[in-house]
Amino acid sequence: MMIVKSPYAGKEFTLPDDKLPAVARFAMKCPFSGRRMILERRPDGGYDVSAAEEAGAAPQAPGARPQAPTPGGAPAPVPALPQVEPDNHPPGMPVAFLFLGTAGQGGWADAAREFFAARGYAVSTAAGELEAVARLRLNSYEVVVAGAGEDCARLREEMASWPGIRRRGVNVVLVGDQGPSNDPRLAFLLGANAFFAQDDAPRAGDLLEGALTGYGLRYTLMAAARSQVEA
Repeated sequence: MMIVKSPYAGKEFTLPDDKLPAVARFAMKCPFSGRRMILERRPDGGYDVSAAEEAGAAPQAPGARPQAPTPGGAPAPVPALPQVEPDNHPPGMPVAFLFLGTAGQGGWADAAREFFAARGYAVSTAAGELEAVARLRLNSYEVVVAGAGEDCARLREEMASWPGIRRRGVNVVLVGDQGPSNDPRLAFLLGANAFFAQDDAPRAGDLLEGALTGYGLRYTLMAAARSQVEA
């Protein structure tokens, strides 16, 4: 159980542990004001809480993104998501979703597509970030490989908003220039299961193989531990 203080109302409320997403940073709606706030996990296990909207701003509709301020002080309009059709893949076939933005340059996008296709995955992608967000909302994927740069920020925010049970069911891999491949602290801070360096595109196959193996082992161990507790 965690005690959270609203940055808007100044009142405290509690969040059960099973309601906390398995990510380092996520957004939620204040139960008193209806405004969005950001929770970011500290190294000690607690959370820092900050406002995601300006003081005096009108509450946003459920599912809307925070509005970025413009130089004139007025909030920028929230982009509307495009209409997309559901993915059409054979039933039971695992699906990997790829959207890397500029991080896909230099070979990562092509290497990831070839890697998953060779392992029997269907591969989905999007023409732009807003379409990528719309596809994440509409479809379910076993793996998401996304960029860690600003051109994929809305996509990462969408995944950070997932409830814990959904987030744990998706192997999220990020690619960027923030640090070296397989840095566990960086992956944790970015809310990913694995982080790979953009310059490591020549090793993409080996790195992605390790990401799949590590994810499978992690949840195999968790399932074993849960069965022992319940026995």
